[in-house]
This record gives sequence, structure tokens and C-alpha cells, in this order.
Amino acid sequence: MAEQPTRKTDQPDDRRAALLARRREQQHRRARRRRLIAGISLAVVAIAVAAVLLGSNGGGGGTTQQASAVPHRSAAAQKPSGLVHNATPQPGWKPHTGPVPILEYHVLGAPIPNAPYPELFVRRADFSRQMDWLDEHGYQAVTLEEVENAWYHGATLPAKPVVLSFDDGYRPQFTFALPELRKHGWPGVLNLKAEGSDLYTSNVEAMIRAGWELAAHTIHHLDLTTLNAEQLKEEVAGSRAILRRKYGVPVEDFCYPAGRFNETVIAAVKAAGYVGATTEIPGYATRSKPYELARFEILGSSGVSGMAEDLRTGAGATGSIGP
Repeated sequence: MAEQPTRKTDQPDDRRAALLARRREQQHRRARRRRLIAGISLAVVAIAVAAVLLGSNGGGGGTTQQASAVPHRSAAAQKPSGLVHNATPQPGWKPHTGPVPILEYHVLGAPIPNAPYPELFVRRADFSRQMDWLDEHGYQAVTLEEVENAWYHGATLPAKPVVLSFDDGYRPQFTFALPELRKHGWPGVLNLKAEGSDLYTSNVEAMIRAGWELAAHTIHHLDLTTLNAEQLKEEVAGSRAILRRKYGVPVEDFCYPAGRFNETVIAAVKAAGYVGATTEIPGYATRSKPYELARFEILGSSGVSGMAEDLRTGAGATGSIGP
């Protein structure tokens, strides 16, 4: 009988220990369920991301399906990794309101057989030498947006700024120009057709992440001076809307296809909200003509000496070659 009180006293402790054990087991089961659910969720997200990436890499040109009616922020806008240093103002830059040279490139590579405009092909070795020459002579590439911020909003530029623009959206602009400019820490300006370019969506996003400016170059690359009012609005305002919706960036500048424009076209560009527009008029771009910005068209025959002569004299070709 002497042991009974001891057993009665121990019974609550035994029940408490059993209860705690059950609770611990329940907690372990809940933790296992949470880990399982989290693992399933991660797998679903990974599958969704893979599907998006496959979709974006699946084609080179069409944008009708890709430009959905719902605006979104693209990966380019969300992930600024890989930004080259000249994509933002640097220490030592100063206010600048004077003229700025803009160079115009199309295809980087040897001319293809039967190309209608072989002069628009600049060999890659020539392009590399031209970039090296610019760097060695103190030029620093910036975006057109940076130039406009300096011209109109008191921002700063390097001592010898230059804008490197690339028209239409040819594949080597991503595969070759992007890494070549990255060597110098420079951004470029991609004047992109909203439909029918050779670039994948992921290519353009990578260029934007590196600090390149995305500018509109119409939807179908038509001669804007031949269009009626409705067609003109579609090509000018419509191309900006597509690119902004697709890539989540402002798209502040426009490029006239083949350099063709008139007062009606300029009015449409202004109405669409663009800050500036580039032409194929040879010379330096100036702040006094934001919608008639001159450019030096770099051709296959230009080489380093031709580009250097353009920059030295402010002269250039007397007309446009091709689109």
C-alpha cells in the first residue's frame, strides 16, 4: 500500500508525457506536410517558368500573339543584372547640351549572297576595330535617353559621348554587338521593329538588362509618308504600345524606317508621346531638332577611317542606302 500514492502521483506525469509525445508527433507530421506542399509548389513554379522561357525562345519575329492585351513587367524590367556602367551617369561626367554623334548600324557580318543592300553589312572585325578606335580616342557610348536627359533636364554625359544605334533587330546585334559593347562597358540603342525581327524576346530582354535602350521602329517597317492617318497611327503609336506592353520599358524614342518622314509623320510621332526620333540625315544630332536627329550611317565600306572622318568633319553620306 505504501507504493500506491507514488503511482497516483506519477499518473499525471505519465499522461503529460504521452500528450507531449503526441503533440510532437503531430508537429512533425504538419512539418512534413508543409515541406511536401512547398516542394510541389516549387515544382509547379519551375514548370511554369520553363514553359515561359520555351515560349519566349520559340520564335524570332511574330509579336501579335506575344503582345497580349494585359500589360506586364517583363523579366528585363524586373532583373537589372549585368548592367554596363555607362547605362547610368558616371562620376566625372558633366552637363552637356551640345551636338552628339549617333552612329547607325544594321547587319554585323559578311554580306549574304544576293543581298539587295550589301553595303548595310558591316564585317564583325571592322565593327570591333571601330569600337576599339572610339574607346582609344576618348569616346564613350551612351543611350539616346541619357543624351536627352542631358539636353533637356540638366543630366550629365562623358566628355565625348556617342550613341550606337542598331536598326530593325538583326540576330548579330544580340550575338555579337551586345558582348562587344559590354567589353567597353557601353550600352546601345535597339531600334526594333515590333513584328518580324530576327531577335527572340529573350534576346531583347537580355539587351535591356545590359542597359540598352529600346526604341520603336514601327510595326511593319513601311514608308510612313505614304500612309493614311489610321495606318500612320498604328505604325507609330501602335509600335510603341506593343513594345511597352511586351518589355515593360518606357520606349521614349522612335526611328523613321529608311529615314523617310515629313511634317505629318513628325506630328504623329509627337502625338504618340515620343521624346525624339532619329533620321538618316548625315551629321551630328542636336537638341534643337529632337524629331529630326541626324545620324552617321556606317556601311560595309566605311571601315575605321570612314567612321573617323564622319566624326571629324560632321559630314557623311549624301543619302540613305536601303531600309
